[in-house]
Amino acid sequence: IRLAETALVLNEGGPTHEVEKLVAWNAKLEGSIVKMEGELIDLRGKQENYGQLLEDIRETRDEMELTKKKLEEVETQGAEEKRKIEGVIADLQSQLAPAADEAVETSRLVSRADLVKEIKRLGGLMLASMVHGWKNAVAQLKIVNAERGLITDGIHKLKRVENGQIVIPEDYKKMALEDDEEEENDDDDDGEEDVEAEAVEEEKAP
Repeated sequence: IRLAETALVLNEGGPTHEVEKLVAWNAKLEGSIVKMEGELIDLRGKQENYGQLLEDIRETRDEMELTKKKLEEVETQGAEEKRKIEGVIADLQSQLAPAADEAVETSRLVSRADLVKEIKRLGGLMLASMVHGWKNAVAQLKIVNAERGLITDGIHKLKRVENGQIVIPEDYKKMALEDDEEEENDDDDDGEEDVEAEAVEEEKAP
């Protein structure tokens, strides 16, 4: 029995046991190596990703700098355009500002139609004033020359003297003809004078 126990103890501490221990240790080392290889592969992948990330960051930074530069250029151009527009607006405002002697009624003309209407109205008043002045002058000449028999035939408010003759300009011939027809059809010259005089007085009134 003692011999058997001794042999068993010797077998446990012998070469076979050492081999088994070495095999187990080797297997453990192989597992560690496999694990480390996996970690190395993962690390290399992360390193590549990190390098790509750095490249993306560099490109993004370059794009950001370019965009910033373009934005500054746009802001500069915008400021210049703003100054130009403000100058144009100021010029237009100065042109639209009423003159010192401008009538209050003129400020009410806000459209081309209003302006055309006002021009026609003023033209009518000017014509009425001219007709009134003409007829008034003729009437006075007739009175002061009543004894001499003043001749008024052939004279007209639109005619003028050229080379010692009374003529009417080509531009006024049609107007004079229409005016003569109106005077022939008008039986109440005095009433017409009153209307024209009233129009002139209204224009002169403040």
